[in-house]
Amino acid sequence: MLKIRKMLLNDRPRMLEIVKNIWDGNDYLPLVYKSWIKDKSGEFVAAVDGKGHIVGFAKLTMLNENDAWIEGLRKDLKLKIKGVGRFITEYFLKKLSWNKKIKTVRFATYFHNAESIGLFTKLGFKVLEKRDHKYYKLPKLKNIPAYKGNRAEIIYDERTILDFIYKSRWKKINKNGFCHSWVVKPFSDKNFIDDYIRKGHCLAIRENNEIKALCLYTIREKEDFFISLFEADTPELFKELLQKAKQIAYSGKQQSLCIVINQRDKKSYELFKKFGFKSWEEEGDFLIFDYPLELLREYKKENL
Repeated sequence: MLKIRKMLLNDRPRMLEIVKNIWDGNDYLPLVYKSWIKDKSGEFVAAVDGKGHIVGFAKLTMLNENDAWIEGLRKDLKLKIKGVGRFITEYFLKKLSWNKKIKTVRFATYFHNAESIGLFTKLGFKVLEKRDHKYYKLPKLKNIPAYKGNRAEIIYDERTILDFIYKSRWKKINKNGFCHSWVVKPFSDKNFIDDYIRKGHCLAIRENNEIKALCLYTIREKEDFFISLFEADTPELFKELLQKAKQIAYSGKQQSLCIVINQRDKKSYELFKKFGFKSWEEEGDFLIFDYPLELLREYKKENL
């Protein structure tokens, strides 16, 4: 019989054993493991068997007091134990059902992840939105491109940056949130300030002290320069800002630039396509799932 317990720092070897062959050995779990253990607002749990052995684990992340995110669901594929993912997910749903402030429970996955899609669909999750995960493989160069005359710079002016974001086409189109790697976060001052501005990950082109192009980025996993927001007033500014992003990626020894584009954002889609961004396999590969609140309340009724 399975039980739930918290993941601990000394569970790391077991975690590594479980994820070593996931995503061709490039699973991001080892990179976030310590931060997930330390996260007091969420919960990182393991499913253990009758002997106390970890057979799977997952993370419940609270993006804020209203929005919950499920991520990192993994199981030991060598074991024949069934229902591990369902057991952990139902544990999260039951817990969230008692939180009156919860407004959304979501997760995202790649369209080829049949096991996760099947599990969450059976539990009642619905596809909220499909987006396109695009990447640009940086050519191997001996010298970092200079891009002379490029005006893009790292800026820290919180009010100016936030004003641009909230008036942007990007925000208008991406109503369900912006992508911070595989997590879709709500638009909020705190998220932008903590995740980008204070970390020096806000790249902009200004004319007469007014932002004309903006890129918010983070370094995802070991090799990806991940773009969370990218908007420019003109194609020329788009190209100039993208050149600077490439230069920063080269400097950090990243191997590629990645972005998730809303399918309704035709302008961004065409520009990124023009500059060589492609899908891994096909478009519509980034799936955002949502759990209906009425179903969440049913969990509470069942446990009264």
